[in-house]
Amino acid sequence: MFNFFSSKWTEQQKRSISKVVTWRILVTITNFFGGWIASGNPWVGLGVVSFALVVNSILYWFHERAWNRTDWGKQVAENTSL
Repeated sequence: MFNFFSSKWTEQQKRSISKVVTWRILVTITNFFGGWIASGNPWVGLGVVSFALVVNSILYWFHERAWNRTDWGKQVAENTSL
């Protein structure tokens, strides 16, 4: 049964932080080039990146922690070791 607030699964915060950092690296690069290409000015690209880096990292953190509270789409892995 879907239960958002009670789950037998947990994710350590260091995993969430690692996911935030690696995701932000990828998105930061694409935001910079998107702003630069759209405006023709690399400084505009830098402005887009600066804003997005802070705001979107915070939003992603809360998004990840919310998903961590549900067991929807997760299953217990079978022990396949010999």
